[in-house]
Amino acid sequence: MRPSASVLAVCFVVLAVSLGGCSSCRRAPDPSSGSASDSGGAQGAIVIRPASAAGDSGAPRTGMTWVPPGTLRVGTPADRVPRVADEEPAGQPVEMGGFYIDLLPYPNEPGAIPTTNVTRDEAEQLCVAKGKRLCTELEWERSCKGPSNTSYEYGDAYRAAACGTGVSSEEAARRPSGEHAGCKSGFGPADMHGGVWEWTDSSWGRGSKDKALGVLRGGNAVAGELVARCANAIGRPTGKKSPTMGLRCCAGARNEGAVQLTVKGTPGFQTVGNPEELHEAWEPVLRPAIGTAANHFAKAWKWSPVANEELVMILGCNTVGAPTCALAVGRTFEGRATLISSEEVGQAMALPDVARIGDTRHLRIRGLDPAGTFGRDITYVYGRVEIGRVSRP
Repeated sequence: MRPSASVLAVCFVVLAVSLGGCSSCRRAPDPSSGSASDSGGAQGAIVIRPASAAGDSGAPRTGMTWVPPGTLRVGTPADRVPRVADEEPAGQPVEMGGFYIDLLPYPNEPGAIPTTNVTRDEAEQLCVAKGKRLCTELEWERSCKGPSNTSYEYGDAYRAAACGTGVSSEEAARRPSGEHAGCKSGFGPADMHGGVWEWTDSSWGRGSKDKALGVLRGGNAVAGELVARCANAIGRPTGKKSPTMGLRCCAGARNEGAVQLTVKGTPGFQTVGNPEELHEAWEPVLRPAIGTAANHFAKAWKWSPVANEELVMILGCNTVGAPTCALAVGRTFEGRATLISSEEVGQAMALPDVARIGDTRHLRIRGLDPAGTFGRDITYVYGRVEIGRVSRP
């Protein structure tokens, strides 16, 4: 959708974070499909346990690279997309000690087909046999994001060709290591995406009642832009084996950091009784974008398409001149309102309304213009809000 100069599509997210003690790390998307904090608002609680100290430098180890002590921005900031709001922290910092990580998936040999069909315990044993250990999920994420905490190992913009992402996990798991020279993070490890999913020794602590789930990172899927992010994770039973699931080893003092994300809030959609109560916060943000399309707020709605995600939608219309209306979808984070896009609804012969269509991620605005009744779908997709074209009965 190309935003016009009038109405907006924005997403509202309030994400609060606390640092403290925690132990495990939640709900799992399917690897083939792609797939934070209770300190207020509609989010659950994210607790990141501080990392243990490790040495300031690492002597060279064959087949491994040293990841120095530093700050990891865990998850995905609320203003970046794609993002899985009910599975990821909002980019809050955690200090980590230094550690080693293998350059490639096990057996850590260029040109070798990665080892798969192992449980988490079997993966751990393979690492121990080489004097190593499984990585924690935050060690894995720091290794992937590199010193600049980028969204992907190669930068912040998704490039399918860099790691060969965007294909099924079954196809990707048969690839030999080292096929994509550009699939390397700033710390040196390669093939963290584009091939097999890799066991970590962390537990899935993102709201799931099943604490037996273990965390895997990396991998591949047709939803390449989503899955290829360093922050992406899936949870699976630790005793599960699959041709798409392998491992990578770490060494050195283990970082004790873990993510515990409480999923809070029930997805839903409701009308705000008095739209003017949102006027003060949104006037400076919406007015320059809407321009002459609307001179007052006519209706407003609160929308939670998924848990841990809060959005607000405002319909503004003209009371003089052409009866045009504009729809704004907005996101706030830490008290700041952000405009993502703007879109005119069109000339309104009657005040448009918004209704839920199917699940809570799909809405539709309905109205009447000189050509008759019309509808436009509003869809939430991993942090994005897309307003579709006009459709008519």
